[in-house]
Amino acid sequence: MSWWFLLSFLLLLSDAVNRNNFKTCDQSGFCKRLRSMEQNKSGYYADPDTVVQLNSSSVSFTVKHEVEKYEHSVVLRVLKDNTVRLSAQEKDPVRPRYSPVDSFGDAPLQDQSCTLSKSAQTATVSFSPNKLVLTYNPLRVDVYAGEELVASVNARGLFHVETQLLKPKVEGQEEGDKPEEEKNEEDDMGISAEELAKMDWEESFNSHHDSNPRGPRAISLDVTFVGFDKLYGLPEHADTLALKGTGNTDPYRLYNLDVFEYELDNPMALYGAIPYVHALSAKRSVGMMWLNAAETWVDINYSNEKSIVGRVLSSILSSDEVSRVDTHFMSESGLLDLFLFLGPSPKDVTKQYSNVFGPSYLPPMFAISYHQCRWNYNDQKDVLGVDANFDKYDIPMDVIWLDIEHTNGKRYFSWDGRKFPDSKAMLSALADKGRNMVTIIDPHIKVDKNWDLYTAGRDHVSCGIYVKNKDGGNFEGHCWPGTSSWVDYTSPCARQWWAEQFAYDKYQGSSPTLFTWNDMNEPSVFNGPEVSMPKDNLHAENWEHRDVHNIYGYYMHRATRDGQLYRSQNTARPFVLSRAFFVGSHRIGPIWTGDNHASWEHLRMSIPMLLSLNIAGYPFVGADVGGFFGNPPTELLVRWYQVGVLQPFLRAHAHIDTRRREPWLFGDENTALIRDALILRYQLLPYIYTQFYKASVDNSPIMRPLWYDHPEDTSLYTNQVEFQLGDSLLSSPVLESNEKSHVVVLPGPQVWYDYHSYTKYSPGTMHISVKMSSIPLYIKGGSIVVTKMRVRRSSQLMESDPYTLIVALSTQGDAKGEAYIDDGKTFEYKNNKFSHQLLNFSNNKLSCRRAADSGQYDSPAVERIVILGLNSPVSASLNGSPLVSTFDKTKSSVTIKKPNVVLSGEWDIDFS
Repeated sequence: MSWWFLLSFLLLLSDAVNRNNFKTCDQSGFCKRLRSMEQNKSGYYADPDTVVQLNSSSVSFTVKHEVEKYEHSVVLRVLKDNTVRLSAQEKDPVRPRYSPVDSFGDAPLQDQSCTLSKSAQTATVSFSPNKLVLTYNPLRVDVYAGEELVASVNARGLFHVETQLLKPKVEGQEEGDKPEEEKNEEDDMGISAEELAKMDWEESFNSHHDSNPRGPRAISLDVTFVGFDKLYGLPEHADTLALKGTGNTDPYRLYNLDVFEYELDNPMALYGAIPYVHALSAKRSVGMMWLNAAETWVDINYSNEKSIVGRVLSSILSSDEVSRVDTHFMSESGLLDLFLFLGPSPKDVTKQYSNVFGPSYLPPMFAISYHQCRWNYNDQKDVLGVDANFDKYDIPMDVIWLDIEHTNGKRYFSWDGRKFPDSKAMLSALADKGRNMVTIIDPHIKVDKNWDLYTAGRDHVSCGIYVKNKDGGNFEGHCWPGTSSWVDYTSPCARQWWAEQFAYDKYQGSSPTLFTWNDMNEPSVFNGPEVSMPKDNLHAENWEHRDVHNIYGYYMHRATRDGQLYRSQNTARPFVLSRAFFVGSHRIGPIWTGDNHASWEHLRMSIPMLLSLNIAGYPFVGADVGGFFGNPPTELLVRWYQVGVLQPFLRAHAHIDTRRREPWLFGDENTALIRDALILRYQLLPYIYTQFYKASVDNSPIMRPLWYDHPEDTSLYTNQVEFQLGDSLLSSPVLESNEKSHVVVLPGPQVWYDYHSYTKYSPGTMHISVKMSSIPLYIKGGSIVVTKMRVRRSSQLMESDPYTLIVALSTQGDAKGEAYIDDGKTFEYKNNKFSHQLLNFSNNKLSCRRAADSGQYDSPAVERIVILGLNSPVSASLNGSPLVSTFDKTKSSVTIKKPNVVLSGEWDIDFS
């Protein structure tokens, strides 16, 4: 083991136990400045004479300041389906501000017509049935859904833009010592040279110095959500599902960081950032995206006291008390670009979000199956031994992963030839069983003048491949390989170069069944400020790192995805797991919650963390089963599998210093329990795959809080231990050690059925007895769940197996469901080679029809239909021919075996 590795590892361990390595708001200059602003004293106003309708969907106006002389151009744009965009930019700026335009979905934004009317004090932008009311002075924009005020922008007067200025010349500096743009010239902004000199042009934290050569340029805005009880979102934080008020803590921080063994129940930044919030009440939902890729802090305050809103809103509120949530967004740089999604339901907000930022991607089937990982499987023999043991113990598995030790000296796109002498033979052996492999590839490239990949990037003639330091040379820092350079994924040219490295002739020893894991892409720099990259580093188009920090990981994720598309000539669906993420990453591939710990607390926290991500538009997410750090007690490991099999991304992973924890190492009884949990996952794959199809259409959350489908029930707003998997299943996992009696909450108004026993329950709260084999899972009445009960070694080997339909009747005696079927591997579904089937039970008839959007794809047969909620025997027939049915009185169910239908067909089965 190299001394660089030991040094790096020790550095990271020190970060894990020392919060002083990460900034507080008071240590972040712009956060401290903006958070100390006084309410309602910003001095900004809209010039009434400048308010004009730009086109059929947009209104613009100029914002001015009572004292300072700079001006801002603001555009209100109305988008289709109850969505509003508010953007602001300085007029004639010294330099442009960064906008993360690649976060938007592939489809162009679609406008909705609006009309403008003006009065002496206000301007109204109407788009039926909603409107925006602009108050000129003090500046405020009130947002109405119908006649109801739902949000107020700048109600507390915290809008502020630190205007970009030219850095004052250092005393004694000769003319020409600095680039022209950095010389201080007399300006007409109302700011004296003395005041300029006092600004936070530079900043230090611990031993690190940020030269900040372009000066302070932060932005700030408050948004009040009126009539709402709770706020959700702002991933990624290891905190409660419902966001907390931050009056007595730091604000929530969004700044992608590598945090080992992160702490729970605090607003510290973690690996990814989605600056999105979802406001919820029993009457409606509203979503808001603050589209900014720089470091961001968010203050939150809950109140139902009208007086705290201040005189600003009191005149337009209809009652003496109104619940509301005040937010204050503060970013270090970038454009002010705000999106409001007006709902009214949570599902409407999701669709509106998807219209702007796109739906999730449709993964290959193996990606939603079980993944086995650790840092590290030792060698080729070890990998094949693990693979063989899954067969020996009859446990299904689709993917084995390799961490950094598989490489030649931490040189990515390579293999350690001693440990993995024939990687292609290993990959082929796995592929013979329908299994795949994932290898890790990080963004840092070992500085090695004898390594072709490093020198190819260093000497590239078309563009700069590596991130630059503030002086324009290639930035070098320390990570796993030792001294490293970092690929500048913000550059389209560098992304293309990176994608080309995945070609089979370049990534020697790879194959079509080898996929990728992007780690450390926050980016993590062991000797950098906050274990990351200096903010004054330079990227393509001369953007500072501070401008693009939170989107860096997104661009690596995207470039790696493009590499897999490049190698297959756009025929095979990619799979790339990323640790860092930003708005838009959901269109690329999954992420996970990073370096968690083998503790009950971290198991419990995985649920609100994953729910927050789903609500913020990221459906394909998971947490390391068993916990990355530490050695889980056997009971905890079993329970973690029982939770993980019902979450979107399912991977077991462990640190290099932990004991081996493959499922067969804990005794026969526990092996059986883990096997049963994984078998449940594989049984549900047809249902789960259909949920991923829905997410690929409108970004529907796959793992959702109970309130998402039941927003009228305010008692569910703080429930963060239960969740729904798609539309029809509810998981109430066992999350406590030695638990014998378990509380289950089943929201109304429908009945629910135990997935395992078919017992019917009325909605409400109940106590059930649990044992180690218990996986409390319930089917919503009125649902049809499509499963496959024949479980094999891998999902690919199940492809031709028949289906079982579980029809869970509602209190009205009906049910519906759907199934999406394609080859699970390629993009042929885009050529109409898929089947989307709608299932319906009503009036004593079970029907299957092709959906309007369905293509043509032949599916396996249906081997069994189970109807729940019947109190007496029934006869069944297909096209007049009787079918054999069996009535189970104890389960109030009827089973039909071999109904002689295929799922991709159209048919009716009559019951009497």
